[in-house]
Amino acid sequence: MSCQDIRLLTIWICICVVLYLPCPLALAQPVNGAYHNKKAPIHIKSDRMEVLDQSRTVIFTGHVIATKDSFILHSDKLKVYYEKAKAKGQGNETKRAIKKIVALGHVRISKGRRVATGQKAVYEKSAEKITITGAAQVWEGPNRVRGDRITFFLNEDRSVVEGNGKTKVQAVVYPKE
Repeated sequence: MSCQDIRLLTIWICICVVLYLPCPLALAQPVNGAYHNKKAPIHIKSDRMEVLDQSRTVIFTGHVIATKDSFILHSDKLKVYYEKAKAKGQGNETKRAIKKIVALGHVRISKGRRVATGQKAVYEKSAEKITITGAAQVWEGPNRVRGDRITFFLNEDRSVVEGNGKTKVQAVVYPKE
């Protein structure tokens, strides 16, 4: 793979990572019917990026920060899994489509005052869902929900918080004055 191929793949991955990983907490307040601005620039920073084209994976490691508008994702590692498909109307040209994104280690997703944290976050494109595990919690201001697993169903405007049998789901909600 040439340097130019790697550079183009890097740009493509950066665009796809944030476009396909919207902040699950933004579901409560869409802007003009859209959950994120598709034309906003995307920035991904990490200490290292490794492209494993044979296994269709790109791995960002070390102080990973992905930003788009006011959406910010922090993690120790970000793995992007993609598949190759023929581009419609493009002859023999292939495109890469995101299948799954996995953020690992000290995961923190924020948008404005809303924050979600855990040890692992998995975005599954086919199901349009994000699952946060490992001391998962979401809060806005003093309001907070905790569980072993928090799943956001992006197309359904629905979330599920689960305990693990040993610990219960906890929610602290302060009334508005």
